[in-house]
Amino acid sequence: MNTTRRTLLALSVSGLALAACAGTTVATLASDVQLVDSGAGSLASAVMQLAGVPAATITQIQGYLATIDTGASAVAATETTGATSVVQQIVAAVQALVPVVIPLIPGGSALEPVANALLSMVPALLAYVGVSGASAAVPVYTPDQARLILRAAAK
Repeated sequence: MNTTRRTLLALSVSGLALAACAGTTVATLASDVQLVDSGAGSLASAVMQLAGVPAATITQIQGYLATIDTGASAVAATETTGATSVVQQIVAAVQALVPVVIPLIPGGSALEPVANALLSMVPALLAYVGVSGASAAVPVYTPDQARLILRAAAK
């Protein structure tokens, strides 16, 4: 069997995300989704205040934020783990939001770790709801590191 390094890395990352979510409760999922929601809001708010951001980009960012916020409210309201489609919508919005805002962030900005933390939470959220497979990007942070960054960003 000829396995590439990329395939092995993707499998390792998926396995780590699943291991990180073992024993996760519905409350933990809701907490993580809320962190993603507040982190995305902080990131987007800061980016939208930068000079020269086109109005169309601001509208696009606001649309992603609305999807994340609506999804976070739905996850918080659910008492079961049947939130798979909602979590997938949140993940899709995060994965769409970050590439839009990253080019707008000044180099060396404190916003860059927040963007990477959002993407780093994607595999953990997907693993919690039982969706396997590698995300589009390899996480920069562990879920615990990402949580710390997102908590700090929300302040």
